[in-house]
Amino acid sequence: MHTLTDITATPVYGIRPGKPGLYLGLFHGRDTPDQAMNEWGFDGPAIGPLRYVHTTYACEVRVEFISPTDAQLFTGTHDMVMELNINGDLLCFEGKLYGDWTVYWVTPEECHRPLDSFRQNTRVNGLRKQAKPRSWDEEK
Repeated sequence: MHTLTDITATPVYGIRPGKPGLYLGLFHGRDTPDQAMNEWGFDGPAIGPLRYVHTTYACEVRVEFISPTDAQLFTGTHDMVMELNINGDLLCFEGKLYGDWTVYWVTPEECHRPLDSFRQNTRVNGLRKQAKPRSWDEEK
C-alpha cells in the first residue's frame, strides 16, 4: 500500500483522495504490453475529480476535469479535457499501461483523513474496496 504524505500531489488509486467527486482509477499496471504478469502489477493514478468519463469504440477514454487546477496535476496544462488511448486491451497513461480501470465516486466522508498526531493507533487511509474482483462466495 502506498503512503500519501502530500495530498496535493497526484492521487494514487487505492489511496483516499483529498477531494470528493468522480474518479477514474487505473490499476493492474505494467510497463510494456507483453510484460508477464505474475501479480496484479502496480497501482496507477486516481484521475479526478471529473465531470465525466466517456469511452469511444473501445479506442479512447475522454475525461473532463472539474477544475483547471485538477487538470494541471494530470495534463501539465489547464486544459479541462484529457484523452487516454487504449492499446489492445490496455489503457495508456504517461507511458504506462493498465489492464484494469474503474470509475467510482468518492464522498466527502471517504476523502483523505487528516494525519493522526494524537492517536496511538493511526487510522487507515486506504480505499481499496473496488480494486480487486472477488468471487460471489467471498462477498457473503
